[in-house]
Parts: sequence; C-alpha cells; structure tokens
Amino acid sequence: MFTDRLLQAVDYSWLSRVPETIREAQELVMQDAANVSWTDRGNGYRTAAYRSRYGDVEQRWLLVHTEQGYQRERKTLEKRIDKLEEKLQAEISKLASKSFGCAADAAQALKALQKGKRYFRIRGDVEDIEKYQGRGRPKAGAEKHVVGHRIVMVLERDQEAIELEANKKGRFILATNDLDENSYPDDRMLSDYKDQQSVEKGFRFLKDPWFMLDSVFLKKPRRVAALMMVMTLCLMVYNVAQYRLRESLKAAQETLPNQKGKAIDNPTLRWIFQLMEGINIVRFVSASGEPERTVITNIDAIRTKIIQLFGQTAREMYGLNEKAAAYPLRM
Repeated sequence: MFTDRLLQAVDYSWLSRVPETIREAQELVMQDAANVSWTDRGNGYRTAAYRSRYGDVEQRWLLVHTEQGYQRERKTLEKRIDKLEEKLQAEISKLASKSFGCAADAAQALKALQKGKRYFRIRGDVEDIEKYQGRGRPKAGAEKHVVGHRIVMVLERDQEAIELEANKKGRFILATNDLDENSYPDDRMLSDYKDQQSVEKGFRFLKDPWFMLDSVFLKKPRRVAALMMVMTLCLMVYNVAQYRLRESLKAAQETLPNQKGKAIDNPTLRWIFQLMEGINIVRFVSASGEPERTVITNIDAIRTKIIQLFGQTAREMYGLNEKAAAYPLRM
C-alpha cells in the first residue's frame, strides 16, 4: 500500500507500514538503541516518533521495537550465522589443503575467499612449502627448496557487523499522514496497526491447500467480486463463531484439548471443525416410506461440550436439550 499514489492522496487519512527498501527507513531502523528516545508501550513494545517528507508528503513515522520480535529474529539470525560459519570452515579447509604453483595465485585465491563475507573476517597469509630434494634422510647441511605455496587462514566473526544487523531486529516503522498527535496519538497508531494484523491473519486460509482456491477459475470480474463477497461473509461468520466459543470457554473457566492434547481456552475454529468431524444424521423411515425419527450419532463428551458452549440454538440443532445434562461442562 505504501506507494506514491497513496502518499499523494491527502483527502483521507491512512496508516501503513514503511518498507525497509527506502533508504530513510533503513537508516532509522539501524540506529543504536541508546540514541533513540523510546517510549514504553507495555507488553514488550516501545516506540519513538519522527517526522518525514517522503514522496513530498508530510507524514509522521513511528519507529516500533518489540522485544518478542527481537528475541525471535535474533535467534534466527544466530542460526543463519552458525550455518554460514560451518560452510566457510569447510571452504577454508579445502583451500588450505591446496598447493599453488606460485604465490600470486595463492594470494588471488585468498582474496576471492575473503570477498563478500558479511559477518566474518578471514585473516590469512601465503606461506612457502619447503622440502628437501631427493629421497631418504637429508644430508647434513642440505637446504630445503620451495616446491609450492599454501594459504594459512583463521576465521573470525565480525561482531561489529553482526551487532549492526541485530540492531534492527524486532523493529519496524509505521507511517500516517495524520499529523495531529492529539487526535491520533502514537499509541493508537500502534494499536490500529495490530488490529490490521488480526484482520489480515483471517485471510490466511486463501493460501491453505485445504481451501483449494487454485482449483477455482472465474473468467468474469463480477464473478470474482461475488466470490470475494461470499468469502468475506464466511470469514466474518468464522471469526464471530471463534470469538463466541473462546468467550464461552473463559466465562465458564473451561478448556478444550488442542492437537497435542493440551488443555487450552483459545482453540481455532478450524480445529473445532476437525473435532466435530464424524457426526452423522441417521433418518428412520417406515415401511411405507414415511419418516419416523432422526438420530444424530457420534455425539461424544467432547463434542457435546463444544455444542453446549455455542448455546441453546446449537443444542436444539443437535437434539441435546434432553440429554445435555448428562454431559456437564467440566470434564
């Protein structure tokens, strides 16, 4: 969304995350934490306010640091550096075992290996390989002769480069064209952005293989629009049902088992759908073909508990009004 067209649209207010491909943003996130005037926002968040005129539009930028994000991204960085170090050590060992015919070739190979190593320094020297001529034990006073050249190397981590990279972990920048800090304070910018994330997460199902969206082909734009309307409506129903279930669990101080059997009070509705799989409707008819009664099968204790948590209408749909008492909520 952070495009020149968006930036130049001043007839409405917007809030967006600033891409770090922008040089100004890169410099901002790379700042030393000691040089930033942070404001603690709680829950591991802290912010610092700035002004920018990127794209010739006056705007407020909010540098955000999240401790949870920092710890997660720092751990990922360290794993990546460990893998790079292991790979470099193998390259160094291979090159160190090689003999060169001339010192210039060895120096050139060392220079090539040293080039572009972002988090490491390779210190090395070219040494002569000297041997006595002839076979057997050398005679007294015999001199060694240079028969080749080798490279002796030591791999070191560039801690300055590593810390510079780690310095930007857990940070991102928010931008808005609303310059009034009183009507739209910094803490609300952060809160609104986090709310956007919760909405965006709801559309992850579009990429889920189970949704099989790649099997749907719609040629006309109006049909695509209609599908999006149906999908958005389904997402709304999904989120409302998930919210209601979680609130019911908290109100009753109850839990449900997750995929690993652990008791939780915030299950996803998708997991609840999987728990409810296997319920069947059996209809009995008379000899003349007239319907006599309907029985819903495979309603066990966990499924009964889920149905009860959704309220009276759900109990009526599954015919649990009379026997629901046989399955108390606490299990």
